[in-house]
Amino acid sequence: MAYIDDNSALDLSLFEEPEELRAVDAVSQENIVYDLNKERRQRRFANVSAFEALAYGAAAVMVIVSVAAIIHGQAELTELNHRITSAQSTLGELSSTYTQVQMAVENKLGPSVIEEYAKTELGMTKTDSSQKEFISFSEGDKAVVAGEDDIGVFERIRRAFIEVWSSDIDG
Repeated sequence: MAYIDDNSALDLSLFEEPEELRAVDAVSQENIVYDLNKERRQRRFANVSAFEALAYGAAAVMVIVSVAAIIHGQAELTELNHRITSAQSTLGELSSTYTQVQMAVENKLGPSVIEEYAKTELGMTKTDSSQKEFISFSEGDKAVVAGEDDIGVFERIRRAFIEVWSSDIDG
């Protein structure tokens, strides 16, 4: 019970700094200027390993190459679209010229022009019924022996004698 009257067990003054040191610390802390950007850079690059830096660099290069490829592709696409447009306009012009030339050829070589030329220059007329002639091919059926034209001279003479002598015997 001797400790009840004594406040030494709760003496917190042992843990406190002396008054003089507290005043110096307060003044010195007020005059300190921190460069926050420097501290941030030190913290940012202090934790990055060489492998991570290489991976970040490779990713950055891949992004740059991808963007460059997209830009290059778009430039080529624009150029090709321009070529297609100019080719289509040239095709339209040439198609129009072709149509004009085709119509001029038809006007020069059309049926009416040819008919007029035949009448005036060549003295031709259209056919009428008096100019038509009908022919008939129905004289009857004929049989032709194949290979008869290949007979020699002596065979023809022999056949001629046979025909002459056979007709004399029959008749």
